[in-house]
Amino acid sequence: MTPKFMKSLIPIILLILVAVLGCTTLSLISNQEGELERIFHVRYVTSMKNCPVGESFRLWIPVPHNDPHQNIINMKVSGAVQGTLEKELKYSNTMYYFEGVCSQPQLDFMIEYDVERHEYSVDQKMYRQQESVAAQRRDLNTYLQPSALCFVTPQVKLEAAKLTSEHNSTIDKARAFYDHILAQMSYDKNHHGWGRGDITHACDVGKGNCTDFHTYFTALCLSADIPSRFQIGMWGKYGVIDGEYKTGRYHCWAEFHVAGQGWVPVDISEADKDPTNVDQYFGSHTGNRVTLSTGRDIVLSPAQDGAPLNYFVDPYAEIGNKKFENVSKNCYWTDILLD
Repeated sequence: MTPKFMKSLIPIILLILVAVLGCTTLSLISNQEGELERIFHVRYVTSMKNCPVGESFRLWIPVPHNDPHQNIINMKVSGAVQGTLEKELKYSNTMYYFEGVCSQPQLDFMIEYDVERHEYSVDQKMYRQQESVAAQRRDLNTYLQPSALCFVTPQVKLEAAKLTSEHNSTIDKARAFYDHILAQMSYDKNHHGWGRGDITHACDVGKGNCTDFHTYFTALCLSADIPSRFQIGMWGKYGVIDGEYKTGRYHCWAEFHVAGQGWVPVDISEADKDPTNVDQYFGSHTGNRVTLSTGRDIVLSPAQDGAPLNYFVDPYAEIGNKKFENVSKNCYWTDILLD
């Protein structure tokens, strides 16, 4: 076997081992790009409360996987029943799946792991000069498709056409979208409808959180035929903190693709909150994050009976073929000092 073929088998072998071993300790290793920027330990705790004792349940909990900017190691899983590591096919998101019977009114599960986060910053000048439309990959078609709440409206179509009319490179078009959204939107959660990533709401109200900002961006990219992807995950403090602390609910961001070069990160909502670093948040991501999932309208593995998930950062459960609402999660973060 060639080294390239053997390397391609590693993720498959890991998934098989976890499926066989169930509740276990898991180490995931991958090659990284960029210098090591941050190491932290995450405890993701899920609770199903007021469970109907004797009823069957299914539970899916998102877990991160390796990419060029994060390495996940020392994963440990514990819970009321054994679980299996699964991967959905569309976006390659990974999750732990649990299936069993409600043995008591409250069922608790804990997944913990270490995250090695690597520098993620691109050379915009090189990407601009070396873009190659002929090198566009076919597998990026997934990132040119609309979702239930992120699609091209007539307003978005007009805006995208106007904003790109004087630009040739993908980098410059995306930067025009980025600046436009900063001018049109403000980070504001004091109104109804924020946080769903609804393009109509983002355009009409001009307010929202990270979900709304990056939905606007991906919709503009869709209109301009630029592959882009919505990502969501856990968010720690910018600075290293001594001891464990509880994180906020989530943070999300986006990436767009330059043909022949690769993905370019943006974090527009953080730029809105910190105008002094607007340039930093276009073309780079800070290391105080762990990516849990990519995409919208998520179909889990094995598939849920309910509708596709708008995004996947919280646990999802079903009892009696219906969504079970009384599920909560708390995420705890501990920084590990670099030598």
